[in-house]
Amino acid sequence: MAAETAHTTPDPDEEDLEQYVDQRLFDDSMSTLADHTARKAALGDGRRYAILFLLWEREEVARKELAAAIDDDSFDLSHHLGELIDVGLVARTGAPEDGDGRQTFYKITHLGRQEIDADVRNVTGSDISG
Repeated sequence: MAAETAHTTPDPDEEDLEQYVDQRLFDDSMSTLADHTARKAALGDGRRYAILFLLWEREEVARKELAAAIDDDSFDLSHHLGELIDVGLVARTGAPEDGDGRQTFYKITHLGRQEIDADVRNVTGSDISG
């Protein structure tokens, strides 16, 4: 018979479960459970995830290059970039010094980098970074 482990954390009330998780996981951070789940929801779309991964590898990419990489006229790139920006995974930046100032560039944020870094570690078992 397997030994039972002692349960050392308090049991949350069912109606306060989200608040319980928010306090236990995010109490000492700038984030919240709602912020975290919004980021995960944004990454639930495969192409948005692929955009973030490309930014993870390249750090900063022109909108024109992102559009070419997706190569699907029916994909609303502006909408999906907006979703990634809204949840703090991507930021719109100015052109690099040697870049075309008329183009819009996008850069992965610290939070975006953390998301992909964690996935790389969990999926591949390696600790590489883009």
